This record gives sequence, structure tokens and C-alpha cells, in this order.
Amino acid sequence: MGKLIKLLMLVVSACVLIFIIVGVIKGVSNIANESKIPQHSASTLPGKKEYDKVRVGEPMTGKGGMTLKEVEKLLGKSTSETVGQTGNQEMIIYTFAANAGPNSIMVTFINGHASGKSQTGL
Repeated sequence: MGKLIKLLMLVVSACVLIFIIVGVIKGVSNIANESKIPQHSASTLPGKKEYDKVRVGEPMTGKGGMTLKEVEKLLGKSTSETVGQTGNQEMIIYTFAANAGPNSIMVTFINGHASGKSQTGL
């Protein structure tokens, strides 16, 4: 019985070691790939000044808010979008400059107009 436990421990240890080695190899390749992602300079990223210029309309309808085209003119192309439903209306949240690190601006659109905005790290 003692030999069976030792053999089982050896097999488990070998599996753990293999997982660690594979994880390290994949981690190194991911780090190498991350260095190829184009980095934005601080001067090209939208900041607090641009955030303040984003005009939002009514929170429930978006009425009076900027269009996506107007916001992209100010902040540049969005880096991601999330689509959701609020009642019978489609709501889209666009994120700008998320790849630049902790700095990002999120603008919520309802009926094609900005209805809310938030920022982190500006």
C-alpha cells in the first residue's frame, strides 16, 4: 500500500510539474506577443479635457446627446463595445483608449445618442 501511495504521489507531482512548465512557456510567449501591441503616447490619448467635451442627453432616451460619429471625432475610434437591453431600447457602451492601461472613457448610447459617460484614470 505504501508503494502505491508513493507511485500516486510521483504521478501527481509529474503532472503538476508539466502544468507549471507549460504555463511558463505560454506565459513567456504571451509576454513576447504583448510587446508587439502598439503603445499609445500620452499625448495621443483622450484625456479629461476631451471627456468634459462629451455632451450627454437624457439618461433614459439619449435625447440631446452627441452621436457616435461626434464622440469618435473627439475621442478617436472606440476600442470595444458592449451591447445590452434596457426595456425595449438597445443600449451600447463604447470604451475609448482601454488598451492604454488604466485610463479609459466609456460612453453609453441609447437610440444613437450619448446618454451617459464615465472615466477611469484621467
